[in-house]
Amino acid sequence: MRAPLTLTFHNIERTGALEARMREVGERLRRHHDDITHCHITVEDRLDDAPDMAPYAAKIHLSLPGAQIHADSIGPNGEGHEDLNAALRAAYTAVSRQLQGLKLDRGKSSLIDGARSVMHPALPHEHRQRSKA
Repeated sequence: MRAPLTLTFHNIERTGALEARMREVGERLRRHHDDITHCHITVEDRLDDAPDMAPYAAKIHLSLPGAQIHADSIGPNGEGHEDLNAALRAAYTAVSRQLQGLKLDRGKSSLIDGARSVMHPALPHEHRQRSKA
């Protein structure tokens, strides 16, 4: 079953080219990470919020079993991007890093759990048999 993809446009005209680019980003995420259950991509023009900064931003929210991941293209000082494609790339890069971190974290825990299941506790001293010579 394919994970649903939701596209949201804030203060931006919905064009075929922009929608196709957003769908491409969503498809790429789903292709590389098949455990995604929902993907929500938002693009916005923040010109009214920050008239002295670059206006465009993109946000990606992913739902996965046991996790929610949110990433955006907004810089540490609140700056956006001059180009919507650059904003989408930045958000995609940020969410991909988080997905990789999640895979690594889940991989470590499964390795540890697997190691615990094959380890055998040492017998307590009083239960050890000594050979009599």
